[in-house]
Amino acid sequence: MGCPIGSAAACSERTLTMMEESALFEGERVGLFHYRVTAEGWQSLLQQNVRTMALLAFWADEEWATALFLLKGEQPLLLSTAVVQGRYQAVSHYFPAAQWGERMARDLWGVEAWSALDDSPALDDGSWSLTAPLSANPLPVSEGGGQPLPRCRVEPSRTSVPGLLGIDYVLAEGVMQQVDVQISAGHRGVLSRLIGLTPQEAMPLVARISAGGFVAHPLAFVRALEQAESRRIDPRERDRRLILLEVERLGLHLFDLAQTAHRAGAGLLASLCDHARECLAKRCMDHGLSRRLTDSISLEGHSGVEAIIPFAQAVVQELSPRLEQIKQLARLFEGRLKNMATVPTELAWDYALGGVTGRASGRYLDMRYMDEGVRPQAMKSAGRHEGDAWARNRQRLVESEESLRILECITAGYGQESEQQAVPRTDEGLGVAEGARGDVWYHVVLKEGRLASVQIRDPLMPLLAVLGLVLEGQEPEGLSLALASLGLSPAGVAL
Repeated sequence: MGCPIGSAAACSERTLTMMEESALFEGERVGLFHYRVTAEGWQSLLQQNVRTMALLAFWADEEWATALFLLKGEQPLLLSTAVVQGRYQAVSHYFPAAQWGERMARDLWGVEAWSALDDSPALDDGSWSLTAPLSANPLPVSEGGGQPLPRCRVEPSRTSVPGLLGIDYVLAEGVMQQVDVQISAGHRGVLSRLIGLTPQEAMPLVARISAGGFVAHPLAFVRALEQAESRRIDPRERDRRLILLEVERLGLHLFDLAQTAHRAGAGLLASLCDHARECLAKRCMDHGLSRRLTDSISLEGHSGVEAIIPFAQAVVQELSPRLEQIKQLARLFEGRLKNMATVPTELAWDYALGGVTGRASGRYLDMRYMDEGVRPQAMKSAGRHEGDAWARNRQRLVESEESLRILECITAGYGQESEQQAVPRTDEGLGVAEGARGDVWYHVVLKEGRLASVQIRDPLMPLLAVLGLVLEGQEPEGLSLALASLGLSPAGVAL
């Protein structure tokens, strides 16, 4: 992560300066980017900075409510306030994107947000045997006491997305209205399983949190740990990770393109994308990696890191002509994607939507520019602004070509040194990786070498908050196409 790892100390000082200049900052600095404020300071900061900060994520436990913001210059800021008698001032009142985090905190920890936009269950489907299972004193649910969620019009198993996502809506004049989204069927208790593990023990679980980030999730986790422990990595290992991240981006873009094409009735285009992705998986296996790059990121780095160079070269050679074919054929089907599931630019900015969805809607933000060792000369793709399925497909194709250029640049200057400032060890770290579907963030706290706390921000989280608005007015027959074009995979949220 560029700022938090490459030049974390300098960036942290800029973050503090920006907060102090606002004349609103009051609180205790507890980490490189982390400040604790009083309840009054919390509400004042939320109210007066609503136009100057972008909310990325929110979470809470029995002790602290924490919001992750992005300031000007893509500088992260963590703000926490104490949870008093199980309650805290809701963030969603000022930043609506916080509502899913507030709802999940209520389910898992039993803490409540004052004046929350939505206090309905997010993970608890009424079948749990305990209320607030992660709290210090969870209570058993009496028989028949659980309140089941209402049945969805479209059950999770029928939405044709990777993961379990339920959709409910009212049909009015042939289109969907009052769209409601459910993810409870996909809840796996991941956070509860991670707490208390050593980082090494946690890695296999982190690496499998979401098929939309077999590289991005563990990379963000490892970067958070390296910051917490003030560890530097070899530039060759750094570049190896960057290569793997781009190869994963290629594979997921091909998957989303194929899924969109299948549902748009473009069978030939879908077949080309599926075949290209299968060839990519074979290249991974040929070079000693798993088909989808699972377990390719480690805490210590890999021996023989130069072996990644012929792999990257083989990927470029294999996919360059295939992408050209896909681009030519995709133009024939673009009309079927126009005005489908449009995400307006203001929603993309207000909810900090990232990845293809954000950039296709005019939010031109890419956290790869903050990575240490980034090759900006290869990153020339401009975002679109139309915000519909057509724009997202165009963006995926442009970014796929960009990934091939990045691979070529990294192999040409593999392991080049870059300036890196030392940071103090705090046993708390914040890491980010720009995955194919957006920016993945991890916040970790270590205690005696084990995970005392870990929080995860998957890029689907903010998209969930606007999904109902995006789907409203669409015909039910186009639901599977809309979901496929958005690249939805709720596994990284239903934790």
